[in-house]
Amino acid sequence: MECSSHHFDAIVVGAGIMGSSTAYQLAKRGQKTLLLEQFDFLHHRGSSHGESRTIRATYPEDYYCDMVLESLQMWEQAQSEAGYKVYFKAQQFDMSPSDNKSLRSVISSCEKNSIPYRVLDRQQVSDRFAGMINIPEDWFGVLTDVGGVIKPTKAVSMFQALAFQRGAVLRDNMEVKNVVKDEVRGGVNVETANGEKFWGKKCVITAGAWARKLVKTVAGLELPIQALETTVCYWRIKEGKEAKFAIGSDFPTFASYGEPYVYGTPSLEFPGLIKIAVHGGYPL
Repeated sequence: MECSSHHFDAIVVGAGIMGSSTAYQLAKRGQKTLLLEQFDFLHHRGSSHGESRTIRATYPEDYYCDMVLESLQMWEQAQSEAGYKVYFKAQQFDMSPSDNKSLRSVISSCEKNSIPYRVLDRQQVSDRFAGMINIPEDWFGVLTDVGGVIKPTKAVSMFQALAFQRGAVLRDNMEVKNVVKDEVRGGVNVETANGEKFWGKKCVITAGAWARKLVKTVAGLELPIQALETTVCYWRIKEGKEAKFAIGSDFPTFASYGEPYVYGTPSLEFPGLIKIAVHGGYPL
């Protein structure tokens, strides 16, 4: 007789933010769920670690907006179930040269999706963010209330705890080597590096930078995924001005559509420091 403890409705491979939240949602819907992670839980090898990620509705690609608005409700619900916060609200400020097509597309997306926004010229930016943000003469900015900061490591931990509370099985240090269709029973057999095998009606792969290798092994498909090494910088706030730039103040999450594209957050993870990073990086 096969062990029922190795049979699941859904098997999720990869326990970063995508996999952990997927396991939570599946378990919440009454699905018998297994979450597998090749390293320790909450490791620092992937992209779902650290203390801050910006969240905003101002994307040039119109389809993101509805997803962001829905996700904000889901963030609020999940953290209310957990009893602590991982999402901290802030305004979002985007800036660019006046002829930048991407930021013009952001405005169109805001209009289409009924997101209130303000377009600010250089003087208005200087007045609104006096002593905090200045832009060149031929630039403009877009300010919305739909923004904020997510604490990623804390959020991953939250989703794993909520999934476990709802009956999900969580196993780390379980590298998945193959996913094979079960021709007899249907579903799939998931094989790990240590020799364990699990059966699931369905399998969800959320392996981040490792998805390309795993999907090629499983399906022979070459996904166009390239992992990048990025640089994140922290800029010290002048002494006595720390509160002015802290989360919860008037200082926004922000993005600059100049060259290069940079983005940042209010001071949150390290007291007295603002996170400012370049969007992009170098192939690993």
